[in-house]
Amino acid sequence: MSSALDGLRGVVHPDLLERTARISRDLTALGVPHALVGGLAVGFYGHPRATKDVDFIVGPEAFERTTPFLIYRRELAEVARVGFSDLMAIPLAFPWLAGELSLSAAPQGADAPPRGDAVPVISLPGLVLMKLLAFRPQDRADITALLQDNDTRIADVSDYLADRAPELLIRLGELLTVR
Repeated sequence: MSSALDGLRGVVHPDLLERTARISRDLTALGVPHALVGGLAVGFYGHPRATKDVDFIVGPEAFERTTPFLIYRRELAEVARVGFSDLMAIPLAFPWLAGELSLSAAPQGADAPPRGDAVPVISLPGLVLMKLLAFRPQDRADITALLQDNDTRIADVSDYLADRAPELLIRLGELLTVR
């Protein structure tokens, strides 16, 4: 069975991959649905790049409370460390992103148990949506790399955004016209 991390071995530092698997196991054990996002997810989709942190989008189960401030559960105090391992809440404007989260990566085959390093990864369109929301220079570069010369990916992402976040199609269009 392959894992989200397999394609990153030899490209990303082994300690970062182990940290990713450990955090995913911890989140699963605590019943917190999650999905890998950020630079490691970009690498999963075929464009590995340097990164020092692990980014996950997590469900509301990760928090003691969400208003007026986002407060993580005590059990996650060592897991959620800015710049080391970032746990991001589902953006309020996009609650349906909860459907992208899982407690573990789906096993390959009906009888295959999940591996210890099986890490759920957000879908490519979901990843692009999150990067369009942040829209920092690295996010724009990631989107361009992910979609470069791939009309199928562009169509899939465009359809996803048209259905779920049409206001972000303008940003996507700006990036695609520059390529």
